[in-house]
Amino acid sequence: MAGTFADLGALVTGRKVLGVFAHPDDETFFGGATFAACAAAGGDVRLATLTAGEAGAIGAGPARSALDRSDRDALEAAAVAGLSRYASACGALGVRRFGVVVPGRWRDVGDAGPGSLAAGDLAEIADAVRRLVTDDRPDVLVTVDVDGVTGHPDHVRVHEAVQRALDLLGRTDTPALTLGGCVRSDDVATARERLAGLVPGGELGTTGIVGTSADDVVAAGWPPEAGAAKLAALDAYAPGLGTAPLTDLVPDRPPVGDGILLRAIAEVAGPPCEYFRPLRP
Repeated sequence: MAGTFADLGALVTGRKVLGVFAHPDDETFFGGATFAACAAAGGDVRLATLTAGEAGAIGAGPARSALDRSDRDALEAAAVAGLSRYASACGALGVRRFGVVVPGRWRDVGDAGPGSLAAGDLAEIADAVRRLVTDDRPDVLVTVDVDGVTGHPDHVRVHEAVQRALDLLGRTDTPALTLGGCVRSDDVATARERLAGLVPGGELGTTGIVGTSADDVVAAGWPPEAGAAKLAALDAYAPGLGTAPLTDLVPDRPPVGDGILLRAIAEVAGPPCEYFRPLRP
């Protein structure tokens, strides 16, 4: 059973919120309704990504190939495409402050190999996050939970980096509240059942998406408008990803990707409802 924040207004009115994630689209999947609601209420919201979403824009294979060839032109073109989608999504969420923490330093290549965020030096990544938090001084910091939600090694790395950065900051400079976005295991199971009915026998996302049943999960329920903004932001990453019926999104042939599974999970939970685990204090 998920708990509920006693006063969600404390996250919005007069508060600064900073979201730090591995890739463009993570902010929408794992906190989009929350960021949209905070921004709509006049809160100061800033989103930061550690990569430009290269693999999301051109595919993991081409992104890895470009990195292995040291093809800077191809990587920069992929970064431009990834950040264009990011800008559109942030606009749909009503967030005006967003960007890459250290442009070009870490790449989204869909794996944990050389040059990826996951393979990056943890101390260096944590220091970059520390400097971002020091510069922005948020009241609320949002990232992903310890499992990275999907198990993606980049997601896990950003969680580790945020935790290390908070250790470096110490108690006096740490945000009042740090949250790790997550999904509930019951919602994952229900979403898999729904998709299984559309693609019998097909592979449904990665086995990394299992969800959590931890007792300290808290629910954030926002107005319908915030859920609609989240779905519109998902459309920025793939046509209809947020707003098309699931029947229109599943491919003719399996497997069904993580993005569609995460969309199905959001549908089960209700787009205005998101879940987090308190990471600090």
